[in-house]
Amino acid sequence: MDSGTAVADRAVAFPGSVREALDAMTACPQATLVAGGTEVMTLVNSGALRPSCLVVLDRIEELRGVWFGDQEIVLGSATTCADLMQSDVRGVLPALAQAARSIASPGVRSRATLGGNLLSGKRPGGPAAAAPTRDLLTVLVALNAVAVCRSEQGWRQLPVAELYARDGGVNLRPGELLTALRVPTCGGRQGFMKVGTRAGAARSLVTFALAADLSARTVTCAIGGFSPLAVRVDHAGQWLAEHVDWENGAIPDPTTYPRFARLIAEGLVVPGSAGPAGRTTVAVPQSYREQAAEVCARRALVRALPPAGWLEQVAQYQQRAEFVRNRARVERAERGLPPEPPVPGQMPGAQPPGGGLSRGAGA
Repeated sequence: MDSGTAVADRAVAFPGSVREALDAMTACPQATLVAGGTEVMTLVNSGALRPSCLVVLDRIEELRGVWFGDQEIVLGSATTCADLMQSDVRGVLPALAQAARSIASPGVRSRATLGGNLLSGKRPGGPAAAAPTRDLLTVLVALNAVAVCRSEQGWRQLPVAELYARDGGVNLRPGELLTALRVPTCGGRQGFMKVGTRAGAARSLVTFALAADLSARTVTCAIGGFSPLAVRVDHAGQWLAEHVDWENGAIPDPTTYPRFARLIAEGLVVPGSAGPAGRTTVAVPQSYREQAAEVCARRALVRALPPAGWLEQVAQYQQRAEFVRNRARVERAERGLPPEPPVPGQMPGAQPPGGGLSRGAGA
């Protein structure tokens, strides 16, 4: 089917605010929402999805951007994966930035949105879709994020994990719009890892996220990818909290890494080969998923809490590298060579230092 024909055959609304979006959803209760369109428009253009009308959200600025507060960070639902990789977000939510980076290709990440990634998949009673691609969900569950929804009846807030039914369907009420995610600030370390069906951009077989709060001395972790849902692994987090050097933010005993990883793998309960989302869950042997979960857990833990003394070694390497650079400058000066290379001060297309997201910003 021609893409122009696919869209022309149905009504399309382009609201400029949340209020206008709710009005459009009220006027057409069966409307399909489109943000980045990386999944929905592919289905529409191929004829696999035939909505009666489309409500396009990419003109609503209030749904895009990141707001930084003392107690929480608010992420607009139409914030793109590329925005989540920016330095400001990466500094406070590194696991979310890592997960965003693992999604598809740079071109897709520039369009794919936070809300679209979370709400892809089947609705109760509807056909299955790409539910296991909810890579961001695993991180948000580990971070105790809260979903904020808006409808004609007002606001509704609920833990992000409660957005989903047990079959992987999305528990949004009729006429309800996901507007933002509220993430409590975590004064600690985070890590995310993913194993897919192949190297590079691929559907997830296992995703794992971990957050260690150094002030509260707690660890929360979640695992997903093997089904439409991501689940907390509280028993593993409680065990790990007893084996952390909280004063230094490190793991003193190297055997903690494989023991923790094995604890995650042994608790992995995978549904049937088809899974709750039917054809969307990739069928692989249970032993392979356990091994993948073990690898993800171990590597995510290393990212979040490195071995004792590791950070000191990194600092030494950085000092050594700086010494080498300074020595090279001195040697060039002694030989009468130019101190700078024959290139402009900034590479073409490079971003100036200090760039990042601000309130309401977004690519």
